[in-house]
Amino acid sequence: MKLNYMTIMVRDLEKSLAFYQELAGLQLVRRFNPGPGEIAFLANGAGETMLELIQFDHAEKVEVKGMVLSFLAAEDLAVLREKALQLGYVPTEIISAGPKPDHFKVIDPDGIVTEFGL
Repeated sequence: MKLNYMTIMVRDLEKSLAFYQELAGLQLVRRFNPGPGEIAFLANGAGETMLELIQFDHAEKVEVKGMVLSFLAAEDLAVLREKALQLGYVPTEIISAGPKPDHFKVIDPDGIVTEFGL
């Protein structure tokens, strides 16, 4: 069995798309408007697990506590952290302690803790 996709009910689809495309490097797979809102699917590539972002005006929005999305950085962490700063996000310093590989954290537009690591 393979995880097909994870869904996040977002507040602002454009801001979420920008975050996950510009910083996480996900590619837009499909975007459509089924009526009362919009849906977008993002992934690393064809056949990969997707992230589904949904913005419906009257739908309950994501609220998280204790959830972390983790991305394997495709570039030097310092360079990616600087990119996050230039895009207007507030990344943590690079964390080199603990059981995890080096990483830094950024809060996405909906308050989800997102890690970028080696």
